[in-house]
Amino acid sequence: MPVCLSIQSLVVAGAVGHGASAFALAAEGVEVWPLPTVVLSGHAATPGVRGEQLTGTQIAALAEGVRSGGLAQIDALLLGYLSNVGVAEGLGPLLRDVPPGAAILCDPVLGDDGRLYLPEAMIAAYREHILPYAQILTPNVDELGWLTGMPVRTIEQIHAAAQSIVTKALQVVHITSVPAPRKVGIMTVTAEGAWLSSAPKAPLRVNGAGDFVAALLLAERLRGVPPEIGAARVTAATGALAQEALRLGRDTLPVVAAQRLWQAERHKSHPVERLS
Repeated sequence: MPVCLSIQSLVVAGAVGHGASAFALAAEGVEVWPLPTVVLSGHAATPGVRGEQLTGTQIAALAEGVRSGGLAQIDALLLGYLSNVGVAEGLGPLLRDVPPGAAILCDPVLGDDGRLYLPEAMIAAYREHILPYAQILTPNVDELGWLTGMPVRTIEQIHAAAQSIVTKALQVVHITSVPAPRKVGIMTVTAEGAWLSSAPKAPLRVNGAGDFVAALLLAERLRGVPPEIGAARVTAATGALAQEALRLGRDTLPVVAAQRLWQAERHKSHPVERLS
């Protein structure tokens, strides 16, 4: 069983951060070591939400403990919501010592719908402290634009922006929430080409969908599945789960309740469009 160190938000209620990713990874046969960056009662838009951010010093201390006591055991590192610049900086020693061959996926949680959730300084923090170590990046369209400084209004612009940051180290960029007529999907860009997978768009906003998508994309990588095929499977699974959330009247994905649904979708064959 592969081991994944997961560094992101922790909520008491709701499938957001570790609440979305930890179960998804475990259900796919991955042992998860959760390290929280914030501890909240629910997702940030929940009425009356309470909790606290861990400081960069606290995160660095936790990371140092893992680095000293068990980092050599991990097969993957999942980086999600990091909350502040100090956290990004404090992860440096751990990132430098990740075992060779371990998969490092960064989900750069910055914002969406044209709105930053975090201080603008976090864009530079991701560029300087996190991206040099990542092999897989899963930004949404807005996050891709902020990280590259390039326009991302059209499919062609999204492709060009993603291609500009693909390197020998950063091998795969999966851009989530790519719009299409009545659909939404994932564009996958590598040095070998670009592909687009899509599913019907549910008429609702689902919190934590990006966390779930990042976790399943990492699970596909750990299985050795080609990135465009993994993205097609994950797009279908997430689309089905979003439709179920709509049916249930939920604002987070029913990751646990509908486990059989999304796992069944993952194991079907799904079309993927080659762009280049």
